[in-house]
Amino acid sequence: MRKIFILLFLVQIGIVSANEIPLKELNVVGRSSFSVWFWDIYDIELRTPSGTYKAGNFPLSLELTYKREISNIELVDETVNQWERFNIGEDQKKNWAKQLLVIWPSVKPADKITFYIDNEKVTYFYFNNQFIGEIGLAGFSDAFASIWLGLDGPYPKMTKKLIGSH
Repeated sequence: MRKIFILLFLVQIGIVSANEIPLKELNVVGRSSFSVWFWDIYDIELRTPSGTYKAGNFPLSLELTYKREISNIELVDETVNQWERFNIGEDQKKNWAKQLLVIWPSVKPADKITFYIDNEKVTYFYFNNQFIGEIGLAGFSDAFASIWLGLDGPYPKMTKKLIGSH
């Protein structure tokens, strides 16, 4: 019985360690804010191991600190809207959106959602520094990161501040 307890304890420690945000190993590349008209929506920060950004290089982390209440449905709907500018099939977007609805909570001012994309392009999600889920599907991490990091996006000033080319 004691061996089983120790084994379960060690497995639990491994799970907790695997789900910790490795931000200590990452350096800030850039910061920006996102507002629509006079509504402040969130502050965002990009981190990488080197403190510089190169498209397609991982790992990286994006942390959004929200400034208003937004439901998880609104967050996912806006994410899907942003994907419209990419060549992503409708079934793919629907599949990703369903997974995000399960993972993401609604947010209120000062809440943080952090996205960490590892070298294998698995995207890990954290809510106020607590692991809430992951998506490891092909193409997801690139499409997801491109919402904020693609220079062809609708908010080039924000992107340039994030990637350090302002």
